[in-house]
Amino acid sequence: MKKHYVLLGSILLVAALLRLFNLTAISLWHDEAFSALLVNYSWQEMFYRIGLDVHPPFYYVILRLWSDVFGHSLFALRGFSVFFGIATVWAGYGFVKVAFKKESLALATALLIAVNPFQIQYVTEARMYTLGTFLLLISGYFLVKAFDTKKIVYWLGFILSTSAAMYTHYYLFFSIFGIGLFALYYLFKNYRLELKKYSQLVFSYIIVLLLYVPWLKTFKYQFTQVQENYWIPKMHEWSVPLTNWRMIFGTGADSNNPITKVFLVIASLFTIFLVYRVIKKEKSIYKWLALLGTIVPFLGALLLSFKQSIYLDRYFLFAGLFYTILLCLFIFELSNKKLKYGIYILMVAVSILNWWGFWSSMDIKHKPGMSSAASYLNNNIEQGDILLIGSSSEFFNFKFYNRSTASPLLYIPGISEVKQLPHFSGTALLTNAELIHDLNKDVEKGSTVWTLWTNAFGGVKPEVPQNWVQIGQDHSWEDVRPFAGTWIMVDEYLVK
Repeated sequence: MKKHYVLLGSILLVAALLRLFNLTAISLWHDEAFSALLVNYSWQEMFYRIGLDVHPPFYYVILRLWSDVFGHSLFALRGFSVFFGIATVWAGYGFVKVAFKKESLALATALLIAVNPFQIQYVTEARMYTLGTFLLLISGYFLVKAFDTKKIVYWLGFILSTSAAMYTHYYLFFSIFGIGLFALYYLFKNYRLELKKYSQLVFSYIIVLLLYVPWLKTFKYQFTQVQENYWIPKMHEWSVPLTNWRMIFGTGADSNNPITKVFLVIASLFTIFLVYRVIKKEKSIYKWLALLGTIVPFLGALLLSFKQSIYLDRYFLFAGLFYTILLCLFIFELSNKKLKYGIYILMVAVSILNWWGFWSSMDIKHKPGMSSAASYLNNNIEQGDILLIGSSSEFFNFKFYNRSTASPLLYIPGISEVKQLPHFSGTALLTNAELIHDLNKDVEKGSTVWTLWTNAFGGVKPEVPQNWVQIGQDHSWEDVRPFAGTWIMVDEYLVK
């Protein structure tokens, strides 16, 4: 067996171990629950409800097929993300190898992707991120092979992977646009205005666009929803430096801390220097693919965020892949071997330490969250009891864990119809029958009522009628998601 196969296999094993660690230790949360519940519908109903949301369908289609084989457990759902997280490491190796023709660089890049905490963190979520990272690198791989070999089969692979990426996450539009800009530059650099040389690329993008036509009407509707009402906070002057920091070290930083600001500035200056050095030293034209794959998503997000902010750290996982490639190019262009391998080993070590720090800082043993809250309710709710959930952010994840006889009802004061809620509440999966509006009229005397509520997203304890008598004390469990300091509380009442 060739040495590089052994090394690649070892890297993939490391990637698997890091991604499987504590895979189900964190309770499933709202976004994941949306994925888990959506794939339980019939195919026709599933597509209808996807259209009511703000994400394209490919992830849900593949997750549905995966779940039909491996089941709907939390391990199976997140296992899908693990599988494509590992596949992303493999794809990173393949892309760098064909683009830069350096086995050692390909292996080094694969290892940095494997240990990057930023990439690992979102493997523990049943969402579309790792499928997107895999498809993006495969799209780049096929483009390089198509340019190098002129074979139709690689253009076909480019078309299919690019189209699948566009149907996976809207942020991948930026990356695909960046790849397209590179492709035009490649052709102009090599063939100037020999238009015949552009035909395969143009034809490929025409096919990709034609494949997207069936989704355009739904895309327009979803885009309108985002522009009218979205939860992502506005950008500020430290947004990009913070994301840059996460792409390097995989951990967050406090931009309100003066000392941290200094490090953010240093990291940003390092990135500027890194880009300069790669442009100057790297001979391969494909350095521009990695560069555009890193920069274009930032430019696109900044441009669109003038009207409604869509800038969110985790959406830059895709750009982060190409940044890691640039980082490896920078390191391996250093002439001093001791400095080169010293910096590389340091980056790997820091990544692993930050990965461990990520898990240690969350203290997940003492933050069981919804899984424990649901277990308590499953063991205590009796036939005929009523369960009210006072937050849309906790409604779906409880439904995932629910094994009780009660069908949860969502109670938000002043809300009687789903259309009154913002779309990010999960309205695509809600029905009016799941809402309860008037606690005085809709709950009979003598009923036992359980309430589940949270402090997340500004939630507060529901105000109940005066004739509801609380039984016992509040029960509470701290959760990891959606952010630190999230608590889930459960109360029991008897309606007099």
